[in-house]
Amino acid sequence: MGKHDVFYFEGLDDILIAMMKTPDAVNQAPTYDGIIRLPIATKLAVKGNGSELEKWASSKMFRRVSRETKHELGLDHVGIPIEVMDELKGLIATSGVTFGKNFAREFPYFAFGFIGNIEGGGKKVVWYPKAQLSNVIDEEYATAEEELKIDDVTANLVAVGLNFNGVMYASFDTNRDSAKVGDFEKFIEQPVYSEEQWKELVGTVTEPEVKGGKN
Repeated sequence: MGKHDVFYFEGLDDILIAMMKTPDAVNQAPTYDGIIRLPIATKLAVKGNGSELEKWASSKMFRRVSRETKHELGLDHVGIPIEVMDELKGLIATSGVTFGKNFAREFPYFAFGFIGNIEGGGKKVVWYPKAQLSNVIDEEYATAEEELKIDDVTANLVAVGLNFNGVMYASFDTNRDSAKVGDFEKFIEQPVYSEEQWKELVGTVTEPEVKGGKN
């Protein structure tokens, strides 16, 4: 692909969810349960909190530094399975009933990903390895009408960087020159959260050079 080739985003495909099994820490990578792939997305809005800091010296702009610490994700969908939604909320049902309480608590973390279709059969995938449900509730219930229709529902998520390495998201596109056949399937096999992990998945880890002859 050349630098003048433009490929258009055709539309959302499936979404990917994997509950975080063990949390990440400064020296510990996260682990995840199996991936749940759902064909439910109708629209995804991404809102970052990007900020810039300008440093001036000698009456000139010396440096302009940008930073993002979270993405707010608004997922419009036709419905998330109730068992999955309970897990995202950290709720356990008793005889079909869950209870929402006004206590302060931390929602469970999970990896969230989405697949997009690109013109010409290409694929775009983005993994957010550390996401939570937002406490902003955006639900609406309406009466049935004579003409059948399926209303969308919105799930609000917040994605932040890992404590392990600061990664907030990983983005894959089959139209990048460095992408190989089969990389798309490897990218959606599990949440991708580090460069080292991805190199292992695609088999590009190089052995360290050994100096000197054999003993």
